[in-house]
Amino acid sequence: MKERNTTRQYWHRFVCTFFAAVLVFSVIPVSAYSNSGKHIVPGKVYLSGKDGGYEFGDGIEYAESGEGNTYGVFYFEGDATDSGMTGGVPAYKVSSNILKLHYDYSDVILNADIDSWHLIEDKSKKLNDITLPENILKGAIVIETSKDRVNWITAKSTQNVFATTPSQTAHIYEANEVQLSNGYYYRIIVAYELRIRTEDSNFLFVNTDKYDYKKVVEVYEFYAYTENGNAGTYDPDNTYRLGNRVRVANFEGYSGEAEIKENDVHRGWDIGHFFVSGYTDSIAEKDGNVVFLKNAGDKVTLWFRLEEDINALQGKDSLSITADPEGSDDYFETSRMDFGRGALIIRHTDRNNMKTEPQIYVNYLEANASVDADTIVRLFEEGDYEVALDYQITDDRIIDDVSHYRIFFTFSVRNSNCMVYLFDLGNNRELSTSSITETGFRIDFAGSKYLRVTIKREVMKDSADGLVEDTRFNGAAKDGSEYRNDGIYTITAYNEYTNTTTEKKIYVGTNNVMKAHMATGKSIPEINALLEQGATITDDGLIEMPAPTVTTQPQTTPEETQGSQDNTAETSVDVTQPVTEVALVTDTNQIPEETEPTMNIPVICSALAAIVAFAIWIIRKRLAKKVQKTEDGGDAT
Repeated sequence: MKERNTTRQYWHRFVCTFFAAVLVFSVIPVSAYSNSGKHIVPGKVYLSGKDGGYEFGDGIEYAESGEGNTYGVFYFEGDATDSGMTGGVPAYKVSSNILKLHYDYSDVILNADIDSWHLIEDKSKKLNDITLPENILKGAIVIETSKDRVNWITAKSTQNVFATTPSQTAHIYEANEVQLSNGYYYRIIVAYELRIRTEDSNFLFVNTDKYDYKKVVEVYEFYAYTENGNAGTYDPDNTYRLGNRVRVANFEGYSGEAEIKENDVHRGWDIGHFFVSGYTDSIAEKDGNVVFLKNAGDKVTLWFRLEEDINALQGKDSLSITADPEGSDDYFETSRMDFGRGALIIRHTDRNNMKTEPQIYVNYLEANASVDADTIVRLFEEGDYEVALDYQITDDRIIDDVSHYRIFFTFSVRNSNCMVYLFDLGNNRELSTSSITETGFRIDFAGSKYLRVTIKREVMKDSADGLVEDTRFNGAAKDGSEYRNDGIYTITAYNEYTNTTTEKKIYVGTNNVMKAHMATGKSIPEINALLEQGATITDDGLIEMPAPTVTTQPQTTPEETQGSQDNTAETSVDVTQPVTEVALVTDTNQIPEETEPTMNIPVICSALAAIVAFAIWIIRKRLAKKVQKTEDGGDAT
């Protein structure tokens, strides 16, 4: 009976615990974002009444963001790790250039009934010190970026967002490579007004309901960066400056080139300049393109140094970089868009002459560049690149003088090595030159896209002179190709930019003659000649010649030996000497040689083992007597 009660109590506790766990996890919305790659950033929630504003910042009371006091959930998506605090906010190191910002929400508050907190329209445009281009209405989301957490730039703002987009799960902003390479602060501001009916009343058929109001500002801040090794610094003695400013002839499309005349506001000075670092060598081609050669570990990096205050060019308050709200670039065939205060455009072309879509960084000069500071633009791998910076200068007069300018240049990046790698298809181990494999091999260009690699295959063929080499294939090789057919392969890599060549030989198959040819370097006729002489070939391709024949003297019997000695004695003995002396000499030759006594190792080992066992037995016996004496109260010593 007691066991039955214990079992019931156990199952009762289990069921209660299970349903409690289900209940807890069902009411925590953020648990859906706890998987790898999604990082929830804590925020601050600021509240004010109907007549208040959307104020936030130091000295203003706030509550930590959490379930029930925010409209949605903010997080970012990317391969990142927590790296503590930077500038007073959470910092994250991103291992790639992908960082997507999310603010996920549903239409629950938007469609809530009048007796619950529900969303209403707010026709103000002010968020703290930010003036929005349109009214907040049913919610606004503003995304700001900063290099120092002091000067903030509005990267994106959306008004009436919860009405036009009732629910959201897609990302609302994606950080760019320039920001992550240099390290940036991000601030996301969500603002909206809520209302709830507190009293349902009418007076003379007039609705006199009473309401409570609250204006809400959610603020999320964090810092994100990528760690690019030595890309953050450079050797000032190993940089290459690129690009020159021009005044464009076609104002709208930033195309063509016009003369910068004497009265031009941009005559004689530069807004800034681009330069490249992290390369091993450079080659200037005839058309003006520069080829940067890189070795393993090199990080070819493009930088920009801003040399002017964009708000007061040449120290003049009336001369500044201004926003171009309808910019386009004819060379890159971009659509018309808001270029902001300078648009940086980069396009990559691969070895197959495939051009990627241009990457456009709008508002580049305001958002990404600081006066007299070097800003990383991008790290570059192999390929050809085109870069342009389009910007607008306005001279503030009674009638503004507006001009468009452009910095444009091209460059290429190539690996300077001339190496390909070969891997055994059987065990995936790297094969060195002259290696032998029975299963075949795979060729790997090690990321070098511009090497010229050829491969020749030779096989054995019967002829009047025996087995000879016969070329079966000789042509270009492709990265990742696999070769399984029997034969000797000669792989040749050529780098046209360094004029270097690398050659490797591999044998695929089981033919011993071919193995010997590969292992020893001997020609096939030479190997055939050695085989005719009785040579053999090992599995490793080594040639072993037969041992030379050794001629030995025939053995004689004791009687023959005795007879020979007697004859010798008879011919050499002096007749004056006794015959017994001669016989004594002869007998000495017949005595067998003495051998040194040898040690019987097994007997010695057995004796030693017996001695050791006896010693152990004596020690254990004495220890037992001591223990017994101690237990009896005697002296243990």
